[in-house]
Formats: sequence, structure tokens, C-alpha cells
Amino acid sequence: MNTLMKAIVLSISTALVAAPAMAAPQNEQNHQPQPAHNQKAPVQHQAQQAKKAVNPSHDWRSGQKVPSQYRGNSYKVDHSKYKKLSNPGKNQQWIKVNGDYILTNVITHSIIKIIGG
Repeated sequence: MNTLMKAIVLSISTALVAAPAMAAPQNEQNHQPQPAHNQKAPVQHQAQQAKKAVNPSHDWRSGQKVPSQYRGNSYKVDHSKYKKLSNPGKNQQWIKVNGDYILTNVITHSIIKIIGG
């Protein structure tokens, strides 16, 4: 019985000593490194670009291509609802971006005319 008791105490004490060692990381190389501070910069830069409002009558010129994000149906305008917009020609479409109206070529996506809003 004395031997059995010694074996139990030894087992419990060994388990208590070994438990913290097993919980600690075994190899520092398996630890995933945290991203460097400079890796977050592009995300912050994109957020700053998104906040900057586009002013087509100031930023864009005739002959330039309309950026792809403004080519969707949500930007298209029915010219007949606005007196200042002329009837678009073949392969032309009016779009509205931040209050400005832009007449574009729907094939080449080039800007034909800009009317400030």
C-alpha cells in the first residue's frame, strides 16, 4: 500500500510539473508572425482614396476614358428628364457622377462632353 501511495503521489506531482511545460509553445518557428506595420498602409491608403470625392467637371477631360466603376447601369441617365442634356448620338450615353453629367461613348468609354451639375 505504501508503494501504491508513492506511485500515485509521484504521478500527480509529475503531471502538475509537466502540464505548464506542455502548454507552452514547443517551437517558436511555428508561431505565426504578426503583420508588419507597413503592411497595413495599403488598406489605409485605399480608405483615403475612397473618401476623396470625384469631381468629373474638374478631374476629367474630354477624350479621357471613364473609369470602370462608373460604367454600370446605376450611373446611366435618361436625357429626356433633363433639359440641359442633349439627345445622345449613336453609341452614346449620359451618365451622372457626383452631380455632373458626362456624355460617353459606350463602345470606347471615352468622355465626349461634361456638364457640371
